[in-house]
Amino acid sequence: MTDLVLLGQSFGSSVLRRKAALSYAVLVFGLLFSVSVVQAQDNSSSSSTSPQSSDHAQQSTGATPKVHHFGLDLAPAEAVGMIQALEESQGEHESLSSSEGEESHVVGSSVQKPADSDSQKRGEIVFAPIPLSNPAIGSGLILGLGYIFPLNTNDNLSPPSMIGGAGMYASSGSWALGAIAKLYFKEDRYRLTAAYGRGEVNYRLYGIGNAAGGLGIYVPIHQGGRALLIEPLVRLKWRIFAGPRYQWRSLGVQFTGENLPPDFEITPKELNAKTAALGFHVQQDRRDSQFYPDRGTLAEVIGDFFSEDIGSDLNYQSYSFALNKYSPLTAKQTLAFRAYGCVVTGDAPFYDLCFVGAHNDIRGYQSGRYQDRRLLASQLEYRLELPKRLGLTGFFGVAEVAPSIGKFNAENILPAGGVGLRYMVARKNHINLRFDYAIGKDGGGFYMGLGEAF
Repeated sequence: MTDLVLLGQSFGSSVLRRKAALSYAVLVFGLLFSVSVVQAQDNSSSSSTSPQSSDHAQQSTGATPKVHHFGLDLAPAEAVGMIQALEESQGEHESLSSSEGEESHVVGSSVQKPADSDSQKRGEIVFAPIPLSNPAIGSGLILGLGYIFPLNTNDNLSPPSMIGGAGMYASSGSWALGAIAKLYFKEDRYRLTAAYGRGEVNYRLYGIGNAAGGLGIYVPIHQGGRALLIEPLVRLKWRIFAGPRYQWRSLGVQFTGENLPPDFEITPKELNAKTAALGFHVQQDRRDSQFYPDRGTLAEVIGDFFSEDIGSDLNYQSYSFALNKYSPLTAKQTLAFRAYGCVVTGDAPFYDLCFVGAHNDIRGYQSGRYQDRRLLASQLEYRLELPKRLGLTGFFGVAEVAPSIGKFNAENILPAGGVGLRYMVARKNHINLRFDYAIGKDGGGFYMGLGEAF
């Protein structure tokens, strides 16, 4: 969920990755967790069911003024990953014990109690009817259905598993359908993520680099296709998980404008390409909760190798790293920090470059407006739990893209910050409905989703 976007990052790379505002999130299938209604199947005595216009218009020819946009961030941070993805790989459920003889102990206030009643053996049904309004893809609706449950009711160590599906349609003609499963086996020794989806989106291409993003000159793009991700992980020592990953995509691109942004070219292969990659995913997961961690860390490295030898039309490599750290200030206050980096090498298509806005790194910028072969981002978020299921957040972060590590400089830093409101829709797993407003140097935007940003 978080970061299911999170449907992180691991799944984010398996879908159409270059979408303005909220297009990328739609195909990251973490969207099924952006909900307004949660039905909790909880038998416990203390709880019960909890409660643009189309871009086919003419191409922009000048600097874009500051705008206010609306986005649905469907991952927390690693969705499936993405995935996010829905983000990202999920943390441990109740303790930090392992079969290697590590001592079992509870490490955070948000950790769930050991299963000693039927309430802990039931799952939660997540139903998501979400109205959609966005100048990038028009007005429409997102519908999602997911089930969060323990795969083995006698397993008190594994995080809850999840299966679900979602669909989206917008007035611009953008649509998406997807299904995802995240399963946890054998006291969290094995983890499996599998996702498939297809869709079509209309979005804006601003070009590559800080200068192109700052000019605000874009061309409308129509992109569609299918995507598949399979990722098994096995737990090693010290809460380290590692395993291979495979992703396959078939994507087509059409330009609905006449001219590309300055100094930007697209090769014929990028217009209609099949890409396939074998890669790896290594993470150390010491969070006390996958949905609302208040202490611990999550560190991970992902690499994908696209090659003609396994059926890809293009040869290139994509790497990413992320570090999340959670520190409790009091019983109801948490300070969360995230650092993220991305590197792309080889003959990469424009929609697989590093871009600001992926995995909520960072909020306040239209997704895909700033993109290049390198990206660095970091953010800090303060979280406060209030009575009546409410909560407040304040956050600030910076990001920058560059063609190489040596090209990063202080002049191109993209700062952003904002505030948010939280409402707890599922008590058992502490899942919040998230409403954020963030401001960057090009304007501001609203973000809504289920689960924390990271």
